[in-house]
Amino acid sequence: MKNFTPNHGQNANVESDSMERIARQGTLALGATVRRVSFWAAILLPLVYLPLLSSGSGAGTGSLALGLLALNLIALFVGHNHH
Repeated sequence: MKNFTPNHGQNANVESDSMERIARQGTLALGATVRRVSFWAAILLPLVYLPLLSSGSGAGTGSLALGLLALNLIALFVGHNHH
């Protein structure tokens, strides 16, 4: 008679590997999407500066312009590797 041993450990390893692969692919896809959006935001955000600066010097205009500049710098940093 043959001695059969259950292979439950092997099935768990295969499932674990496939879940890790799916998670890795999802992470890569999310990273690519964030880079793409950041790249285009870095390009389009300066277009907002012109109407903001031409509208006058209100009380919140300076802080809003600095906030937009900071957002633009973050978008440049995150999106610089987009192909």
